[in-house]
Amino acid sequence: MFRLRIAFVLAAGLLAGSLWASEQVWTGRSLSDYLEYLSGQGHRIIYSSSLVTDELKLAAEPSLDTTLESFFKTLKPLGLNVTEGPDGYWLIVEAETVNTQQADEPKKIMAPPALPEIVVSSSVYNIRYQTNSSHTFLDREFAAGLPDVGEEALSVVARVPGVASDGVSARSHVRGGALNEQLILFDGLRLYEPFHMKDFHTTSSIIDQRSIDGIDLHTAGYPARYGDRMSGVIDMGLRERPTERQTELGLSFFTTSALSMGRFGTGDKGDWLVSARRGNLDLIARAIRKEYGQPRYEDLFAHLGWEWSDRTDIAANFLYSRDKIEIAQLDGSEDALARYQNNTGWLKIDTDWTGELTSSTILSASNIKNSRRGQTNIPETVSGIASDSRDFSIIGLKQDWQFDASERWSFQSGFEFKLLDSNYRYESSLEIFEPFDQIFDNVPYRERSLREAPEGEQYAVYSEARWQATDKLIFDLGFRWDRQTYSGSDTNEQRSPRFNVLYLLGSRTELRAGFGRFYQAQEINELQYKDGEVRYFPPQFADHVVVSLAHQFRNDFDLRLELYQKSYDSLMPRFENAFDSLVLLPELQIDRVRIDADDAIVRGAEITLTGSTKHLTNWWVSYVWSSAEDSVADENVRRSWNQKHAIRGGISTRWGQWDVSAAATWHSGWPKTELYLETIPDGVGGTELIAVTSPRNSLNYETYHTLDMRVGRTFQLNNSELDAFLEISNLYNRENQCCLTYRQLTDAGGNAVLQREQESWLPLVPSLGVVWRF
Repeated sequence: MFRLRIAFVLAAGLLAGSLWASEQVWTGRSLSDYLEYLSGQGHRIIYSSSLVTDELKLAAEPSLDTTLESFFKTLKPLGLNVTEGPDGYWLIVEAETVNTQQADEPKKIMAPPALPEIVVSSSVYNIRYQTNSSHTFLDREFAAGLPDVGEEALSVVARVPGVASDGVSARSHVRGGALNEQLILFDGLRLYEPFHMKDFHTTSSIIDQRSIDGIDLHTAGYPARYGDRMSGVIDMGLRERPTERQTELGLSFFTTSALSMGRFGTGDKGDWLVSARRGNLDLIARAIRKEYGQPRYEDLFAHLGWEWSDRTDIAANFLYSRDKIEIAQLDGSEDALARYQNNTGWLKIDTDWTGELTSSTILSASNIKNSRRGQTNIPETVSGIASDSRDFSIIGLKQDWQFDASERWSFQSGFEFKLLDSNYRYESSLEIFEPFDQIFDNVPYRERSLREAPEGEQYAVYSEARWQATDKLIFDLGFRWDRQTYSGSDTNEQRSPRFNVLYLLGSRTELRAGFGRFYQAQEINELQYKDGEVRYFPPQFADHVVVSLAHQFRNDFDLRLELYQKSYDSLMPRFENAFDSLVLLPELQIDRVRIDADDAIVRGAEITLTGSTKHLTNWWVSYVWSSAEDSVADENVRRSWNQKHAIRGGISTRWGQWDVSAAATWHSGWPKTELYLETIPDGVGGTELIAVTSPRNSLNYETYHTLDMRVGRTFQLNNSELDAFLEISNLYNRENQCCLTYRQLTDAGGNAVLQREQESWLPLVPSLGVVWRF
């Protein structure tokens, strides 16, 4: 703590000096950064990244009066002009293309956004890192500048209303759904198991935050082109490559990274991007306390693109990750070894057949290998060992088509085909001591042995039609068909209708509504073998209903209200640890419980305010009321991540070369289950010790709240720049309750007693880092 206080004092001193010495905010900075700022102010600006490149720098300070005329004066020295469209849209064009008007004033046009670009679906959040967008929930600088643990790409998802996160895992619960209910896409391809430390709380994804362009997050009512997951879509785009080569080298407490990208060939027809990272957790563990083990992981992404013709672009991508993990509990109760390796490659071809007809084709291959072994030993409580190996491979072909038939009609359709095979090998033995063998589904002793090699195919076809009935009313209709052959289920075909509507109540107010059915089949790599399940269950589904109202006020802030309901049915069993989820070997614990829910219901109401000021400050705050309950044996039981009330807020500001951001979270305590020991008569004059639990999830942990902060500064060097930052998660070191651990001990009188310890989520976690760009 003493070192952290010193760091804060130094940061505050440097910040004050910078504010006193620096009056020029934008001179010498890129035009694209300035456009991001204007978008944060509520201006709707449209431009092409091929026109507004990173090389365009501002030679003078723009006017504080951000009118269309003053904006034109900023663009004119750069050879650009601005046109004005309806509903306040500004379009940046080349100055020489404006030949019907004098070159000293902006041009006015009436060109509304193209029909396919209009967002009709509700519950869509655009989280941008590198490209300009209109004022949405989190823009690029705000999202990338938010504090997080380990510079994790997906951590920003946890800031979105309706998302529940424990602050440890890179995975989140989207609107009451389980962790495996999100579809994760990168550059159009679905990724399977894209995480490091998969069996150990998945602390990081295998995607470098700096290699992505942004995230489109769908939390309900998404279109038919997204399928086979019930709760959400995380769609990550590939970062735009600059015309000049750019290299970034990064070093922090958590990662060491390198990224390089650029263009090549005649007319810059070729482009490339390479990103490599190494996790530093093993080095930290070795320095702090080597008994923690050595969790080491790396990942690599490579992209090579080529403009084959004026109408066709072709790209090859490769994503690789490897984990080598040795990890242990400090009390010696658990230790584990694991090896993971992901290999995914895909070839992507984008073609503009005509001005109205386009297609995108992806041919992919993935191979994922996982192995793990470990042991649990808690005296007088539980003892066990486990060893497992699971591999699976996928070869896929995916094609999407879009046809813009007219200004009022647009169509999308596509198909996907996959060949899948897998191989499971598992061995375990478990001994649970009295009286803990009496709770849940426990037995005194159990052995499991599994050898399975399922294989099969997956098919999917979808179609969507978008119709602009009037200038204010747009409909989006979709239908999807899916089929699996490896499950052996009688219900291996699913049909999913989708419907969304957008009604413009005015130039600043939008009303959206949507409903549909969203199926989720058990994937070939999701066999619940560790818990003794050797068959695939029929597909689950959820019916979504969502209504959203958005209004943009004239004083630079936006309001968004949303009501939603998800009705689950045909749920497959799931397995949880009722007392402690932060264990290394969950199936070798006394609190492993099977949940057989007949159905489930999730309801919620969200209100979000986002805003910005003329002083380069963006802020947001949200409140969510929600309820997530399973129906188990005719009783409603709260899901383990249910949080009735949740408040989130954040702020990001820039002063000269300094960036400061903070994000706060407060929510109701998650449900919990407690364990007790009781003494009862044994019927023969003596007593008997039994273990009992409270009704599952009938109690609550204390309220959760935390504050994260980030301070960064950019240093301009010769032909390069250096970003330095300090991030602190859980700034005031709040002990947020998460878990309960139990052990049976014997007191001095020879009586059995139950030892209980209250565990917590992450404590204060600091990180220092630098990124050098040249």
